[in-house]
Order: sequence, then C-alpha cells, then structure tokens
Amino acid sequence: MKSVYFVKVSMLLGIASMALVYSLTGCGNNTQTDEKNPVDTAGAMVDVTTLTKIADTTLAQNKVSVFVQDSLTSKNETIYIQVTDLDGDPTTDAHLDYDVVMDMGMVSHGGPYYPPVDLGNGLYKAEVVFIMANMNDMGKGWMLNAVLNKKDTLSFLLPVSEATPARTIPVGTKDDGRVFVSLLLPDEAKTGTQPIDFTLHKMDHNHFPPLDNYTVEIEPFMPDMGHGSPNNKAATSKGDGHYSGMINFTMKGHWKIKVNLFKGGEKVSQEELEFPVEVR
Repeated sequence: MKSVYFVKVSMLLGIASMALVYSLTGCGNNTQTDEKNPVDTAGAMVDVTTLTKIADTTLAQNKVSVFVQDSLTSKNETIYIQVTDLDGDPTTDAHLDYDVVMDMGMVSHGGPYYPPVDLGNGLYKAEVVFIMANMNDMGKGWMLNAVLNKKDTLSFLLPVSEATPARTIPVGTKDDGRVFVSLLLPDEAKTGTQPIDFTLHKMDHNHFPPLDNYTVEIEPFMPDMGHGSPNNKAATSKGDGHYSGMINFTMKGHWKIKVNLFKGGEKVSQEELEFPVEVR
C-alpha cells in the first residue's frame, strides 16, 4: 500500500491541473437537485443537540447553522444544515441548495456530493466526499456554498483535516480513469459479521459522477496472524455510487481490508487498495 504522503501527492497532481471556476448548480457531481428537496422522514429522529456546530450565520429572517457528528476529515462525511427563524424555531418551508468547493488559492476544485435531503423540522442532510484535507497556506480550504430559498447566498468555511487512516483513496481504472473509493466502515469495528459500505465516484474534469456498474471485491486480512476470514460478501451497487457487502472479522486485532474493483467479472482497478481497521 502506498503511503498517505504518496496518496496526497498523487491526488494533488491529478486535481491541481483542473484550474476550475465552479457554480452553485452542481459542480461536484452530475446529479441535478430537484425543485424540492427530497424528504427522508426516517431521518427526522436526528437529535441536533448531540451534534457539533461548526458554523452559523444570521440573515434578515433566518438563521442557518452547520453541524457535524464530531469533526470533518478527508473521507465520506455527513453534514447537517439547520434553518430556523430568528427566534430559533424551525423553518419548515425553506428550499436549500448547496455545493462544496476546495479553494487552494490559485486554483479551485470541487468534490463528490449529493443533493440535500430534507429531514423535517428545518434540518437538512448533506453527504459529501472530501477527497483531500485543507492545506496550510494554500487558499481558504473547503467551503460549503449554500443558496436558501433561491435568493440568499451563504458561504461557510469547513475545517477538514487529514483522515488517519485514509478512508478515501483514488485508484486508476481501465474504463473510468481515476475513481475515488471511500470506505464508510468506522476506524474501529467489532468482531463478527457486519455490513461494509463504500461509495465510488469518477473524476471527470470538473465533475465527480457516482459510479454504479462495479463490484467491490473485499479480502480482510490479519498481517500479524497471517490469515483472513471466511463468509465475506463483495459490495454491490445500491445506486447513486453506494455499495454494500458483508465482512467477517473473526477476532480482535489489527486488520487490513484489501479492495479491488471489478466490472463484468474482470478486475479493472490498476492496483489493490488497503484500508486498515482496528477490531476491538
């Protein structure tokens, strides 16, 4: 497996050449936002008081706040955006759109992201893949640009640090060029059989469309013990670049998940990826 340094340099060489100017109509991927935000009533159970507020701003009639679970790192992350009135009561009839841009000073680029999902009670969920961390002395870093009710434009600086260990890694492929593979499994997992999820996004100039026509083959391995585990299931597409499979950790300790991309039964990733996981 290549070192984190090499991965970062590789990504920079690939994206610094883009020199793009992004708009708020979907610069990070090719998914168009619907006129009305999709509603996920199951997500309405999210308790904002358990989240960490990282930014907010006050408008003439509304207050907009940005929350995360803990902190933001260079991986697939979920961001929550809350819209209230000036008294703090939820605004239930708002329309929200957004994009993310990495401001590196001389150049800017986007990254994969999905349209906002309305969780109800003025709360919106945004899924973003940060393909790199903010870098000192290189621009403002990641920014979330939002449009509220199609008239108020807001910008929030996002504190994105390096994910350790890496959870989003680029890999060359036979047909789709550079693909960003994101592991959604936590850094620490429990023993036994459990779901394992990934997202896949292609880097296509100034777009990062999700990829759905792959199979993500997985092989868990314990370097210290010299063995793997049985009863693992490759991750298959669930749509919108999301993949789900099953993985079996038979004992506690340090594991590595070896990952290869297949299409039509043929291996198409140019190198094998490795994601370390501590099993407790």
